[in-house]
Amino acid sequence: MKKFIVGILSLVILGGCGKEEKKVNMYMWGGSKEINKFMDDVIAVNLEKNENIKLNRVPISNIKDTVNKLIVEKQAGKTSGSVDLIWINGENFKELKKADVLEKNIGKNLENLKYVKTSTLEKDFGESIDGYEIPWGEAQFNFIYRGTGKIPFKNYMELMEYVKNNPGKFTYPEVNNFTGSAFVRNIAIDILGYKNIENMSEKELENNLQIVWNYFNEIKPYLWREGNTYPESEGKLDTLYENGEVDVTMGYTLNKVTSKITAGQYPNTSKSFLLEKGTLFNNHYLAIPANGKNKLEAEKVIDYLISSEGQLLKQEPKNWGDLTILDMDMLNENEREKFKSLVENDHLPSMDQLKEKRVKELSPEKLLIIEKGWNNNVGKI
Repeated sequence: MKKFIVGILSLVILGGCGKEEKKVNMYMWGGSKEINKFMDDVIAVNLEKNENIKLNRVPISNIKDTVNKLIVEKQAGKTSGSVDLIWINGENFKELKKADVLEKNIGKNLENLKYVKTSTLEKDFGESIDGYEIPWGEAQFNFIYRGTGKIPFKNYMELMEYVKNNPGKFTYPEVNNFTGSAFVRNIAIDILGYKNIENMSEKELENNLQIVWNYFNEIKPYLWREGNTYPESEGKLDTLYENGEVDVTMGYTLNKVTSKITAGQYPNTSKSFLLEKGTLFNNHYLAIPANGKNKLEAEKVIDYLISSEGQLLKQEPKNWGDLTILDMDMLNENEREKFKSLVENDHLPSMDQLKEKRVKELSPEKLLIIEKGWNNNVGKI
């Protein structure tokens, strides 16, 4: 009888262990209160309910800190790290891949990967993905203005004219912030031409950028606070726009304008616009560190985030407004209509305009040359 009771207790204990909640530490940029709220109040709640996974969002201000953390852990031989999932792209992905600190072939167990656009699985800022990361969303750099009157500028020449005619009403984040870096790259591309930059050697690019630094120094006295200081982040620039201190803001999230209007933070007339030669377009990704403790659970989190449900929730302006990485031809008609309805409104460029004006990201090496050049020739002057 005692053996029977012990057997039952063992089954109960084992059954309880099988239902034990697993925690996934997701390291990601924490500079957007809307994104943070979405991850905590929507995604984390759904994962806990449906997968019994506790998503612990670990906010970071600079992804390079986490990149360095993973590299140092590998060098120290640490096989059980604290990072289970990381949100990355571009130069940070290349550095992690080179250091061999990412789990390989993470898409092999993902049921929803078959719905993802194959083009997003090939390269990240020119670097071959090789199964080390999974796309999470699409982004295209865009500007936002108050929507009254004509678009403030369509190219670098009109921007020069605009800032001189409206002193103190325009600025951009410093280049060490990813939004500031993207703005500077966009203007460099507008001045020099994308194909020209792409065909230049790194040394040629350094030499040719002087005309770009002359341009930025010429507009500097007409910027907010006469260019003596720059907003440290996109969020700070958004606040200046909300408060009416500047008339233009910017960022990679296309539906941000709709999201901010819905939240009552932007004027109802606000609209998004692009440069006539186009703006930078990229995908952002999720990766699993090779020394992560909860790889299986991290894969389940990724699979949910790239599901039709997860992507629709993410594209809703009230949550994030990010564009989906799913292939519409792989979805049913009802799903396609839902996605389509989220990007068709008077505050945004049309999908045709967006596709027409997509400019590929530069290589990480050339990106760093531009950032360094701005710091040495504009930011420190």
